[in-house]
Amino acid sequence: MQDVSAPECQRKTYGRSFYTRLRRIRWLFRYDCRYRLFLMEELFNKRRVPFERMKVYELGFGTGYLLFRFDNTSTLHGCELAEEAVAAIKADPRLKRHEKTSFVCSNPDGSPRFPSSDYDLVIASHVIEHVPDDARTLKLLAAHTRDNALGLFFLPLEPPGHLPVTHARTYTAAGFTDLLRATGWEPLEVCENFRYSSHWVQVFNLPARRRVPVIGAMVEALKNISLSLPPTSFVRLVEKPLAFLHVKPRQLMVLARRRKPQDVAYLSDKKKAEETFTRVEHI
Repeated sequence: MQDVSAPECQRKTYGRSFYTRLRRIRWLFRYDCRYRLFLMEELFNKRRVPFERMKVYELGFGTGYLLFRFDNTSTLHGCELAEEAVAAIKADPRLKRHEKTSFVCSNPDGSPRFPSSDYDLVIASHVIEHVPDDARTLKLLAAHTRDNALGLFFLPLEPPGHLPVTHARTYTAAGFTDLLRATGWEPLEVCENFRYSSHWVQVFNLPARRRVPVIGAMVEALKNISLSLPPTSFVRLVEKPLAFLHVKPRQLMVLARRRKPQDVAYLSDKKKAEETFTRVEHI
Protein backbone atom coordinates (compact mmCIF):
# COMPACT_ATOMS: atom_id res chain seq x y z
CA MET A 1 0.00 0.00 0.00
CA GLN A 2 1.38 3.41 -0.97
CA ASP A 3 2.39 5.83 1.77
CA VAL A 4 0.23 8.90 1.10
CA SER A 5 2.56 11.10 3.17
CA ALA A 6 5.47 10.26 0.85
CA PRO A 7 6.58 13.29 -1.21
CA GLU A 8 6.35 11.41 -4.50
CA CYS A 9 2.70 10.56 -3.80
CA GLN A 10 1.85 14.17 -2.95
CA ARG A 11 3.74 15.53 -5.97
CA LYS A 12 1.83 13.20 -8.25
CA THR A 13 -1.47 14.57 -6.93
CA TYR A 14 -0.52 18.24 -6.70
CA GLY A 15 1.55 18.48 -9.84
CA ARG A 16 1.20 20.04 -13.25
CA SER A 17 -2.55 19.68 -13.84
CA PHE A 18 -3.50 20.91 -10.36
CA TYR A 19 -1.86 24.33 -10.80
CA THR A 20 -2.00 25.00 -14.51
CA ARG A 21 -5.00 23.26 -16.09
CA LEU A 22 -7.99 25.64 -16.15
CA ARG A 23 -6.53 27.33 -13.07
CA ARG A 24 -8.53 30.57 -13.33
CA ILE A 25 -11.82 28.83 -14.06
CA ARG A 26 -11.32 26.44 -11.16
CA TRP A 27 -10.87 29.38 -8.77
CA LEU A 28 -14.42 30.56 -9.52
CA PHE A 29 -15.71 27.44 -7.78
CA ARG A 30 -13.23 27.24 -4.87
CA TYR A 31 -15.81 28.12 -2.25
CA ASP A 32 -13.58 26.55 0.42
CA CYS A 33 -10.63 28.81 -0.38
CA ARG A 34 -12.79 31.93 -0.40
CA TYR A 35 -14.19 30.95 2.99
CA ARG A 36 -10.72 30.53 4.49
CA LEU A 37 -9.79 33.99 3.23
CA PHE A 38 -12.99 35.38 4.76
CA LEU A 39 -12.23 33.71 8.11
CA MET A 40 -8.63 34.97 8.09
CA GLU A 41 -9.77 38.55 7.45
CA GLU A 42 -12.40 38.33 10.18
CA LEU A 43 -9.94 36.88 12.70
CA PHE A 44 -7.13 39.33 11.92
CA ASN A 45 -9.48 42.30 12.17
CA LYS A 46 -10.68 41.03 15.54
CA ARG A 47 -7.12 40.49 16.80
CA ARG A 48 -5.81 43.67 15.13
CA VAL A 49 -3.27 41.77 13.07
CA PRO A 50 -2.24 44.09 10.23
CA PHE A 51 -2.08 43.24 6.55
CA GLU A 52 0.65 45.85 6.06
CA ARG A 53 4.42 45.68 6.65
CA MET A 54 4.33 42.03 7.58
CA LYS A 55 6.95 39.41 6.80
CA VAL A 56 4.82 36.40 5.86
CA TYR A 57 5.71 32.81 5.01
CA GLU A 58 3.18 30.27 3.78
CA LEU A 59 3.86 26.56 3.64
CA GLY A 60 1.88 25.11 0.76
CA PHE A 61 0.80 28.45 -0.69
CA GLY A 62 -1.10 26.89 -3.61
CA THR A 63 -2.40 29.69 -5.82
CA GLY A 64 -1.48 32.36 -3.26
CA TYR A 65 -5.03 33.38 -2.36
CA LEU A 66 -4.10 34.02 1.30
CA LEU A 67 -0.69 35.58 0.67
CA PHE A 68 -1.99 38.12 -1.83
CA ARG A 69 -4.34 39.55 0.80
CA PHE A 70 -1.29 41.31 2.30
CA ASP A 71 -0.48 44.64 0.69
CA ASN A 72 2.63 45.63 -1.24
CA THR A 73 4.48 46.79 1.90
CA SER A 74 4.61 43.17 3.08
CA THR A 75 7.26 40.57 2.31
CA LEU A 76 5.78 37.40 0.83
CA HIS A 77 7.67 34.10 1.04
CA GLY A 78 6.47 30.57 0.49
CA CYS A 79 7.30 26.93 -0.11
CA GLU A 80 5.49 24.35 -2.22
CA LEU A 81 5.96 20.70 -3.00
CA ALA A 82 5.44 21.07 -6.77
CA GLU A 83 7.68 23.05 -9.11
CA GLU A 84 4.58 23.89 -11.14
CA ALA A 85 3.13 25.81 -8.19
CA VAL A 86 6.29 27.89 -7.81
CA ALA A 87 6.34 28.65 -11.54
CA ALA A 88 2.63 29.56 -11.51
CA ILE A 89 2.89 32.06 -8.64
CA LYS A 90 6.00 33.69 -10.10
CA ALA A 91 4.02 34.27 -13.30
CA ASP A 92 1.00 35.65 -11.44
CA PRO A 93 0.39 39.35 -12.31
CA ARG A 94 -0.49 40.10 -8.67
CA LEU A 95 3.10 39.39 -7.67
CA LYS A 96 4.29 42.51 -9.53
CA ARG A 97 2.77 44.68 -6.78
CA HIS A 98 5.24 43.25 -4.25
CA GLU A 99 8.96 44.05 -4.30
CA LYS A 100 10.06 41.53 -1.67
CA THR A 101 9.02 37.99 -2.61
CA SER A 102 10.64 34.57 -2.67
CA PHE A 103 9.08 31.20 -3.47
CA VAL A 104 10.89 27.86 -3.32
CA CYS A 105 10.26 24.13 -3.66
CA SER A 106 10.43 21.87 -0.64
CA ASN A 107 13.33 19.52 -0.02
CA PRO A 108 13.33 16.13 -1.77
CA ASP A 109 12.17 14.46 1.47
CA GLY A 110 9.15 16.78 1.62
CA SER A 111 10.44 18.96 4.46
CA PRO A 112 9.99 22.73 4.05
CA ARG A 113 12.63 25.19 2.88
CA PHE A 114 12.77 28.77 4.10
CA PRO A 115 14.07 31.71 2.04
CA SER A 116 14.61 33.67 5.28
CA SER A 117 13.76 33.66 9.00
CA ASP A 118 12.30 35.94 11.67
CA TYR A 119 8.85 35.87 10.09
CA ASP A 120 6.02 37.84 11.66
CA LEU A 121 3.47 35.30 10.48
CA VAL A 122 3.54 31.76 9.12
CA ILE A 123 0.55 30.14 7.45
CA ALA A 124 -0.24 26.50 6.74
CA SER A 125 -3.66 26.04 5.15
CA HIS A 126 -4.69 22.40 4.74
CA VAL A 127 -1.06 21.31 4.62
CA ILE A 128 -0.13 19.74 7.97
CA GLU A 129 -2.35 16.71 7.29
CA HIS A 130 -0.21 15.96 4.20
CA VAL A 131 3.36 16.27 5.46
CA PRO A 132 5.52 13.25 6.37
CA ASP A 133 6.26 14.52 9.91
CA ASP A 134 3.79 17.03 11.34
CA ALA A 135 5.63 17.65 14.64
CA ARG A 136 8.94 18.34 12.90
CA THR A 137 7.22 20.67 10.42
CA LEU A 138 5.60 22.70 13.20
CA LYS A 139 8.93 22.94 15.04
CA LEU A 140 10.62 24.21 11.86
CA LEU A 141 7.91 26.81 11.38
CA ALA A 142 8.42 28.00 14.96
CA ALA A 143 12.20 28.06 14.54
CA HIS A 144 11.96 30.43 11.57
CA THR A 145 9.73 33.01 13.26
CA ARG A 146 10.59 35.81 15.65
CA ASP A 147 9.57 35.71 19.32
CA ASN A 148 5.81 36.10 19.76
CA ALA A 149 5.20 35.74 16.02
CA LEU A 150 1.89 34.29 14.87
CA GLY A 151 0.97 31.06 13.15
CA LEU A 152 -2.32 30.55 11.31
CA PHE A 153 -3.35 26.95 10.67
CA PHE A 154 -6.29 25.46 8.80
CA LEU A 155 -6.93 21.71 8.92
CA PRO A 156 -9.77 19.40 7.89
CA LEU A 157 -11.81 17.74 10.63
CA GLU A 158 -12.61 14.22 9.55
CA PRO A 159 -13.67 11.11 11.43
CA PRO A 160 -11.32 8.10 11.39
CA GLY A 161 -11.82 6.03 8.27
CA HIS A 162 -12.97 9.04 6.23
CA LEU A 163 -9.48 9.95 5.00
CA PRO A 164 -9.17 11.12 1.42
CA VAL A 165 -6.46 9.42 -0.57
CA THR A 166 -3.96 12.27 0.00
CA HIS A 167 -4.31 12.86 3.75
CA ALA A 168 -1.75 11.15 5.95
CA ARG A 169 -3.66 11.60 9.22
CA THR A 170 -6.76 13.02 10.92
CA TYR A 171 -6.95 15.62 13.69
CA THR A 172 -9.26 16.81 16.42
CA ALA A 173 -9.19 20.31 17.89
CA ALA A 174 -7.81 19.00 21.20
CA GLY A 175 -5.22 16.80 19.53
CA PHE A 176 -3.88 19.54 17.27
CA THR A 177 -3.70 22.17 19.99
CA ASP A 178 -1.75 19.70 22.15
CA LEU A 179 0.60 19.15 19.21
CA LEU A 180 1.08 22.90 18.83
CA ARG A 181 1.99 23.30 22.51
CA ALA A 182 4.51 20.47 22.20
CA THR A 183 6.22 22.12 19.22
CA GLY A 184 6.74 25.67 20.47
CA TRP A 185 3.34 27.29 19.93
CA GLU A 186 0.64 28.59 22.24
CA PRO A 187 -2.90 28.53 20.77
CA LEU A 188 -4.69 31.87 21.04
CA GLU A 189 -7.91 31.10 19.24
CA VAL A 190 -9.39 27.76 18.19
CA CYS A 191 -12.39 27.72 15.89
CA GLU A 192 -14.26 24.73 14.48
CA ASN A 193 -16.19 25.81 11.38
CA PHE A 194 -17.39 25.06 7.86
CA ARG A 195 -20.47 23.13 8.90
CA TYR A 196 -21.92 24.30 5.58
CA SER A 197 -19.75 21.67 3.90
CA SER A 198 -20.92 18.95 6.27
CA HIS A 199 -20.07 15.27 6.12
CA TRP A 200 -23.15 14.36 4.08
CA VAL A 201 -21.68 16.51 1.30
CA GLN A 202 -18.45 14.54 1.55
CA VAL A 203 -20.35 11.26 1.40
CA PHE A 204 -22.07 12.47 -1.78
CA ASN A 205 -18.61 13.43 -3.06
CA LEU A 206 -17.10 10.01 -2.30
CA PRO A 207 -16.63 9.02 -5.98
CA ALA A 208 -14.47 12.13 -6.48
CA ARG A 209 -12.49 11.53 -3.29
CA ARG A 210 -11.80 7.95 -4.37
CA ARG A 211 -10.80 9.09 -7.88
CA VAL A 212 -13.49 7.04 -9.64
CA PRO A 213 -12.96 7.63 -13.40
CA VAL A 214 -15.44 9.99 -15.13
CA ILE A 215 -18.10 9.72 -12.40
CA GLY A 216 -15.75 11.20 -9.81
CA ALA A 217 -15.02 14.26 -11.95
CA MET A 218 -18.72 14.80 -12.66
CA VAL A 219 -19.69 14.57 -8.98
CA GLU A 220 -16.85 16.91 -7.97
CA ALA A 221 -17.91 19.49 -10.55
CA LEU A 222 -21.57 19.31 -9.48
CA LYS A 223 -20.64 19.68 -5.81
CA ASN A 224 -18.35 22.66 -6.39
CA ILE A 225 -20.86 24.51 -8.58
CA SER A 226 -23.69 23.95 -6.09
CA LEU A 227 -21.73 25.02 -3.01
CA SER A 228 -20.25 28.05 -4.77
CA LEU A 229 -23.63 29.67 -5.41
CA PRO A 230 -24.28 31.22 -1.93
CA PRO A 231 -22.06 34.19 -0.98
CA THR A 232 -19.33 33.67 1.61
CA SER A 233 -21.13 35.92 4.10
CA PHE A 234 -24.10 33.53 3.99
CA VAL A 235 -21.83 30.56 4.70
CA ARG A 236 -20.56 32.39 7.79
CA LEU A 237 -24.09 33.35 8.82
CA VAL A 238 -25.33 29.75 8.97
CA GLU A 239 -22.49 28.50 11.22
CA LYS A 240 -24.34 29.10 14.50
CA PRO A 241 -27.71 27.62 13.40
CA LEU A 242 -25.95 24.55 12.04
CA ALA A 243 -23.97 24.20 15.28
CA PHE A 244 -27.25 24.42 17.21
CA LEU A 245 -28.53 21.54 15.06
CA HIS A 246 -25.39 19.56 15.95
CA VAL A 247 -24.03 19.55 12.41
CA LYS A 248 -20.38 18.57 12.72
CA PRO A 249 -17.68 21.06 11.64
CA ARG A 250 -15.54 20.25 8.65
CA GLN A 251 -12.61 22.56 9.35
CA LEU A 252 -10.38 23.69 12.18
CA MET A 253 -8.79 27.16 12.29
CA VAL A 254 -6.16 27.90 14.93
CA LEU A 255 -4.28 31.13 15.55
CA ALA A 256 -1.22 30.49 17.69
CA ARG A 257 1.65 32.53 19.08
CA ARG A 258 5.21 31.31 18.96
CA ARG A 259 6.56 30.99 22.48
CA LYS A 260 9.91 32.42 23.42
CA PRO A 261 12.73 29.83 23.58
CA GLN A 262 13.14 30.30 27.34
CA ASP A 263 9.42 29.64 27.81
CA VAL A 264 9.69 26.41 25.81
CA ALA A 265 12.75 25.35 27.83
CA TYR A 266 10.95 26.11 31.09
CA LEU A 267 7.90 24.09 30.11
CA SER A 268 10.08 21.20 28.95
CA ASP A 269 12.02 21.17 32.25
CA LYS A 270 8.77 21.43 34.22
CA LYS A 271 7.31 18.47 32.33
CA LYS A 272 10.44 16.40 32.95
CA ALA A 273 10.30 17.28 36.66
CA GLU A 274 6.64 16.29 36.84
CA GLU A 275 7.34 12.98 35.07
CA THR A 276 10.26 12.26 37.45
CA PHE A 277 8.10 13.10 40.47
CA THR A 278 5.34 10.84 39.17
CA ARG A 279 7.78 7.96 38.72
CA VAL A 280 9.19 8.44 42.23
CA GLU A 281 5.71 8.55 43.75
CA HIS A 282 4.73 5.43 41.82
CA ILE A 283 7.79 3.54 43.08
